[in-house]
Amino acid sequence: MNYEFMVYICEGKESEKLEWFRVVNIAGAKLTEQELRNSVYTGAWLSDAKRYFSKQNCAAKLLSDKYITGDPNRQELLEKALWGICEYQGISEITEYMARYKSDADADELWQYFQDVIHWVEKIFPKYFLDMKGLDWCHLYNEYHNFAYNSSVMAAEVKRLHEDEDVQKPKGIYEFLLCRDTDPFAGRLLNLRAFDKRDKLAAYSRQNGICPICGEHFAFEEMEGDHIKPWSKGGQTTPDNCQMLCKACNGKKSDKY
Repeated sequence: MNYEFMVYICEGKESEKLEWFRVVNIAGAKLTEQELRNSVYTGAWLSDAKRYFSKQNCAAKLLSDKYITGDPNRQELLEKALWGICEYQGISEITEYMARYKSDADADELWQYFQDVIHWVEKIFPKYFLDMKGLDWCHLYNEYHNFAYNSSVMAAEVKRLHEDEDVQKPKGIYEFLLCRDTDPFAGRLLNLRAFDKRDKLAAYSRQNGICPICGEHFAFEEMEGDHIKPWSKGGQTTPDNCQMLCKACNGKKSDKY
């Protein structure tokens, strides 16, 4: 057999090699970003990290398969773990983390972080639902793991919100429950069902175009539908619970959902 090979010899810093690898990564099966990083930041640390994250039935896949998506063979699971620990440590780029630790004998820190994430999820949300898969659990752990939560309360709230017809985005339930006490706009995560135009027109007519907060008259287009009893306090998106507020007053409300 007589084959010709094109061989590139790369010299320089790891960052320079990575940029060159991106240039030549155009033929055949294109490498993912993490596969490219792995080709540059080689060493004992990477070998150990791949033992946990880079095989079809690796430990990370078996641990997190219900919660985190990603093909370990294409290094997607490793990449997600790396993005998570970088955010956790305040590191802006995966390459910076890999360069910092590539000479370490093992990847125990990364593996321990990933285990902490999954165990935290299982503790806070003890009952599993299919819509938990695919969320950015590493980010949620980084943001909220220092807060205290009652797992029994969380389980009951997840069930209640799954049954609430006003909740249009069930995948947002988990972050909503984690941040609702600190974020006045947390309801946006649920994409709550809005009042339809017919309900808003009826409320506008009933109010004679007067905003009940400031007492001023506005055109219909200058007003927004609002819950009289906030959804967060048990109010429903029904015609009898609809009022029209001017946009300025609605924007100043403390109960945002």
